Amino acid sequence: MNTTKTEYQKRLKEVETYLDTIKLLDKGTCTIECIDISGNKHIQQIDSELAKILKANGFLILYNLIEATVRNSIAAILSSIAVDGLSYRKLSSKLRNIWIGQEIKSVTEHGTLKNKVAELSETILNDNLLAFEKECINISGNIDAQKIREIAKKFGYAESRDGRCLHTIKEKRNKLAHGEYTFSDVGKEYTSNELITFKDETVTFIEDILNNVETYINNKGYLAQP
Repeated sequence: MNTTKTEYQKRLKEVETYLDTIKLLDKGTCTIECIDISGNKHIQQIDSELAKILKANGFLILYNLIEATVRNSIAAILSSIAVDGLSYRKLSSKLRNIWIGQEIKSVTEHGTLKNKVAELSETILNDNLLAFEKECINISGNIDAQKIREIAKKFGYAESRDGRCLHTIKEKRNKLAHGEYTFSDVGKEYTSNELITFKDETVTFIEDILNNVETYINNKGYLAQP
């Protein structure tokens, strides 16, 4: 879990550095100064269109922080399970369901299904150690507060409340990524202070997730109850 927290702090620093720079755009005219390899100075003013694009990009960097932290939190849980070396009967019913879902996800043919059922039965009956894949929970491009609460429920750790801003961040990020909106269209709707508010609300929500997952791991909440 320490690695997950360290990575979170690294990404948060990136977000804060970026938004601190964007905030300068609200103070007046900003320019970029560059000295090329020949020693010549070039100055480019950041006009209103570029300012909109830079603000819209804030949604991408915020979403990156959210999805990466959720993904790394899941990885921390799976790593703890792997270290403990657990079989099917030693895991909680929630983790058993995740493992079974992972194992049958790729099965598409009857013959393959028959073989997979036999393989799963052998693993369970022989008390073999279980291995979880990194993508046992699909989260790519679809993370908001509701999805995060669903993940918490699947694993059995405490759910974080509120997080309404995450839906907006996800929606803006996806529409930008899929070309539905231009960056200037999104950027013109928000001030830098509004982006910072999104960041502050996101941090509160994510840090609650990190605390809940850490408690879950420390208490070995993935184990079957006696």
